[in-house]
Parts: sequence; structure tokens; C-alpha cells
Amino acid sequence: MSTVTYLPYKDKIFITSNRDDRLQKSGDLAPTVKTFKTGKILYPQHAESEGTWIGIHNNGNAMVMVNGAFAPHIRKDNYRLNREVIFLEIFDADNPVKKFNETDLQDIEPFTLIVWLKQNGTLWEMRWDEYEKFVASLPADMPNMWSSVTLFDEAMMRKRKKWFEEWRLSQEVITGEGIRLFHEHGGEGFERMNLNINKGATHTLSITGIEISEDRSVMYYHDLITGEQTINGWLFAEDKAE
Repeated sequence: MSTVTYLPYKDKIFITSNRDDRLQKSGDLAPTVKTFKTGKILYPQHAESEGTWIGIHNNGNAMVMVNGAFAPHIRKDNYRLNREVIFLEIFDADNPVKKFNETDLQDIEPFTLIVWLKQNGTLWEMRWDEYEKFVASLPADMPNMWSSVTLFDEAMMRKRKKWFEEWRLSQEVITGEGIRLFHEHGGEGFERMNLNINKGATHTLSITGIEISEDRSVMYYHDLITGEQTINGWLFAEDKAE
């Protein structure tokens, strides 16, 4: 939940996320399909909260979370609900942007959500800074990158964006596998800044890649601790998990 890239290429949208956190006694669960009020959501499950940081809905929407909003915050010992649980509450909606605006976020830790809405092909960024909500419409035809403000300062984030841009321009063909490899190996060898980080007690635990085309949405999940890899997704025409 600390590094996210968005990359439109030809007829596909690629959204890729590195989950950076402390090692846990029990690991995260690989993506599974669960039924909600508005339909079915495929997502990996956070080990402790049972929520998630990334998901695809069978209505075609995709959403991912980054920890923090605009600046580092002082973390409290307890919050009313975990951010990963709030994620599912917001994503379980025909329009997650509208749901974000309606959801009570008091006593919730700061976060950023990036959501791609299939029905109109739009990209949105939604931030909660512990006091206010901020919503922005982003160009859906432009690549973008987010790094958590809880782990990286402005200079580090600019450098990571430069790596992403250099990698993108160096590719003759963009593939989901290539992006996931960039998320695993990108950087200059400095483990505290690489995309796959080892920053004190914080490590990159998993990499999740979403590939969205006109008729399907596929999720690739790689648990870097256990080595487990899974592939699952939706065929929109058949409205079922592949």
C-alpha cells in the first residue's frame, strides 16, 4: 500500500501495487471472490483487519489504496475502523467516488484511494487527511505513480517517478509482467528507496497487478514472503470469476 503505478497502454489499463508493511505472524490471504451488496469483489485479504488495499469489482471498477494523504501523520494507537475495512465499504458501490464523499471518515487513519471507473473510463484520486476529504479527476490517458508519504519524502517520490518514466520509455512493448517485474526490481539498489523495499521493520510483502481490457479484468498476485502466485479475474460478458 506504499507504491502504486497506473499505466494505460493501447487497449489496456494496468494498475500495480506494492504492499509494504511490517512482517506479521500470520500472512495475508491470496485474492478470493466475496459477495457484497452491489456484486462480487476479488481482493487479497489483509492479515489482521480482514479488509484489503486493492480490488476489482465485477462491475468493471478497480481501486487501490496508498497509506497517508499529503504529509506524514502521527499515528494513533487505535482508530474507529481499519482503513482496509473502509476500503471495502467505499468500493462496494456503483460509484465509489460518490460513496467516498458520503462515508463518515472521522477517526480513520489518513489514506489515498485511486479508482478507475469502467462505466465512463475515468480515473479518480480521493484523499482523506484526517480532517478533510479531497477528490480530484485525473487524466485517464496518462501514466501516474504514487508513493506513500509515510515512507518517502518529496525528493524520494520524485526519484521514484523518474525511475518509472525511464522504465516506461525504455520498453518497446508494455506488458503486465514487465510492470510487475519493475515493481519487484526497480530502483538503484538502495533498499530503502527501491520499489521493493527493505526499510527497517518495513518490507514489501506482496505485489498485485491488475490488467483491465474491454471484456475482462485480471488480477495477478505475488506473495513475496511465501512465493505464492495466483491469477484470477472477471469476464464481464459472462459476469463470473475466471
